[in-house]
Amino acid sequence: MTRKWWQDAVIYQVYLRSFNDSNNDGIGDLQGVIEKLPYIKSLGANTVWISPHYDSPMDDNGYDVRDFFKVSEDYGDLDDFKALLDSAHDQGIKIIIDLVLNHTSDEHPWFEAAKDPAHPKHEKYHDYYIWQPPKDMTDGVQTLPTNWRSWFGGPVWEYNALTHSYYLHIFSKKMPDLNWRNKNMIQDMMAMIQWWIDLGVDGFRVDASNHLEKNWDFPDAYPGYEHFSSLPKHHDYLKLLGEQLFFPNNLMTIGESGGASPKEALQYAGFDSKEFNMLIQFGHCWADIDDANHITPGKWAKGTINVPHIKQSLAHWINVFEDKGQNTLYWHNHDHPRVVSHYGSDTFKTHEISAKMLAYSLYLLPGTPIIYQGEEIGMTNVDYQQLNDFRDVEVYTEYANFIQLGATHEVAMQALRDRARDNARSPMQWDNTLHGGFSEYTPWMATNQNKDFINVRQQENDKNSILNTYRNLIALRKSEDLAFAKTQFYDLDHAQSFHYQSKGKYHTYVVISNFSDQTMVLNDLKITDDYTLYLSNTRAQERNVFKPYEARIYRKKH
Repeated sequence: MTRKWWQDAVIYQVYLRSFNDSNNDGIGDLQGVIEKLPYIKSLGANTVWISPHYDSPMDDNGYDVRDFFKVSEDYGDLDDFKALLDSAHDQGIKIIIDLVLNHTSDEHPWFEAAKDPAHPKHEKYHDYYIWQPPKDMTDGVQTLPTNWRSWFGGPVWEYNALTHSYYLHIFSKKMPDLNWRNKNMIQDMMAMIQWWIDLGVDGFRVDASNHLEKNWDFPDAYPGYEHFSSLPKHHDYLKLLGEQLFFPNNLMTIGESGGASPKEALQYAGFDSKEFNMLIQFGHCWADIDDANHITPGKWAKGTINVPHIKQSLAHWINVFEDKGQNTLYWHNHDHPRVVSHYGSDTFKTHEISAKMLAYSLYLLPGTPIIYQGEEIGMTNVDYQQLNDFRDVEVYTEYANFIQLGATHEVAMQALRDRARDNARSPMQWDNTLHGGFSEYTPWMATNQNKDFINVRQQENDKNSILNTYRNLIALRKSEDLAFAKTQFYDLDHAQSFHYQSKGKYHTYVVISNFSDQTMVLNDLKITDDYTLYLSNTRAQERNVFKPYEARIYRKKH
């Protein structure tokens, strides 16, 4: 197989609103990204994934699109976007954007027409969305069409009095789901995608790509996810886009789909697939849920880290895609807690060593890495003390749920500080000045107080910093062609050890990490005398004894 450009990519994900504010209005913007392209390039990344930049009411920070052809005024205008493309391409950097296919904003012109029978275009656009009549009880009381539950909490149905019917929204009620069985809607979406391709984007990360099809029988089920997630017919829609738009234009396309089987993953993104190039899956992302916690349940229930589960998930996906497709590597994105707080330690004493351990553990594995902004300096979860410091629409629904289930205010707040999506969305920490150098104006959400000692400027000049560790590892990936490394995990069931071998172009590497806050003794190291210690995040003392979060990389020539 001829190698494609996207197989050699190192992706840096930018959460636009929180990355860099160039005009000091408290909101990150496109010109701010342009300013920081040299920084991104210095990291070793050659592709930037931009979070939604479209015109939006910002109910869900841009994933609720009001106008697909317009840039949000918060971020600039279309000329700014064109300038970003030109500047990035001049520096050898590709730009991929979020493509939102499952829904629009309820303020999109299509939905404005769809919900109002008096609108002149109502007949055309009503069926661009999914509607159901009320289910009436025998006593005449109006009830919801089904008891399915939204991914953001609460029912998936919202009543529209003008049509005396409910519309479906599997996320926020301000994000009505599109009807992918409507061929006119599909043609309009494809025309929009082609418009961005013609503008010069290099690819798309396709949001919520496995939710496009629904069970139109609308049976009752709680929470009912199986009726609007990963139904077989959604592959027909993705294949249509792939064959007509994605592949003919040599784009990078990354689908988002949790819970895919190996067979389905290859259907999405195998080398023979016509849907995507790569797949984002989430098997390793919530490996510390306490199922016994019924006060802040689900992902909000922080428990003990299941290290074997993390290793097994990563090993599984490497095995699935070996010689059959391109794997993706990432610790977290804009929807997850900060990885150093989640799987490492954000206390002062062990913050740096655990952040480096996490980097060593992941970035010698095969696949295309996706580094989320701030990860490379060890940014942590938020330290907010007030509920109104949070901005995510999901937070307020879930806080109310926690209180109803019996949580105290502080228990609910701690769950938010541990798990809320806002943890990954606080402003980028560039230096130790006011607001961390993100802006001279009060940011749209508060900056972490630890920006005084966790920031880019402080780490730029420290050759042993987390930032320079990332730079070194990315350079190593490229020089050794580790995107295509052959990898073997050891001791997958070990509760502390993260231990694997990767064969690069010139050397074989063995990574050994203590993925815990307790001392680890390993009596069966896979290190022969021809290996030498290449990198370590601390001064190793005993060959088989690893301090908390200690990690080492050994290597030998082939």
